[in-house]
Amino acid sequence: MRQLLLTSAALIGLWAPSAHAACPPAIPNPADQNAVFCFTENKPIGTRCATAIDPATCDNLNAIAWNGGLLTADGLAYLQQIGFCAVPLPPPLPLAILDFCPRGCFAADTQILSEVKSAGGGASYVPASSVAPNSPVMTMADDASIGGVSLAQHSVKRIVLGPEDLDLFVFALSNGRTLRVTQHHPMVLDDGSIIEARKVSPGMSFVGVDGATVSVAAITREAPTADVFNFDTGSSTLLGHIIVAEGVLVGDLKIQNDLESEQASIDLRR
Repeated sequence: MRQLLLTSAALIGLWAPSAHAACPPAIPNPADQNAVFCFTENKPIGTRCATAIDPATCDNLNAIAWNGGLLTADGLAYLQQIGFCAVPLPPPLPLAILDFCPRGCFAADTQILSEVKSAGGGASYVPASSVAPNSPVMTMADDASIGGVSLAQHSVKRIVLGPEDLDLFVFALSNGRTLRVTQHHPMVLDDGSIIEARKVSPGMSFVGVDGATVSVAAITREAPTADVFNFDTGSSTLLGHIIVAEGVLVGDLKIQNDLESEQASIDLRR
């Protein structure tokens, strides 16, 4: 059995394939880095997996593909870096990769901060369902901190969307808003830590867009009624992947993938 390397440290600085790499007509066996890039970056709209894949299951699926010779070493490394899972054909069909699936998202109507106008012009929010590649979103600035929140605008690099089988986590917030996310979505707490939505308890507090504490008044569960959405800002810094949803700081798709691979929490104060 070949050794499976799952440490996030091994993925730091991994070379990203060219956006112009030609995709084969089907997922090759084995799939190298360029093939994985093509079948994830160019994944058609609406093809996100419907069932949430938890970190342990995702690691096991990737291990099956790796040990079955369905991935090259660089293909596996890139797959883990972007947080996708290699989904095999179901038995008794021959061992092969059917698809690559991402995880975790916002409800379609979640309001995402896209612009802060100067000179008291106010803030502009857009529904998550309207965010597309190259859309502007506001993120934490590189010189910001939990104690001194400031924002900068980034363009979205990549989106994922599709149906969700499991109930959403619904946070009633002290700012008067309601935030609906999937269970693995990264939430920024007021102590600077980032944890999955499923680990948040009533009484905990998030960080508001102005740096003020926003408490979680109540948590309920709700069946999704439409596709769910997430996106990657493509930032080269951790803070550039912290966006604003319903007036509070949350992580994007890249932060979610990092959080799931660590299976713990991320500390913004580091």
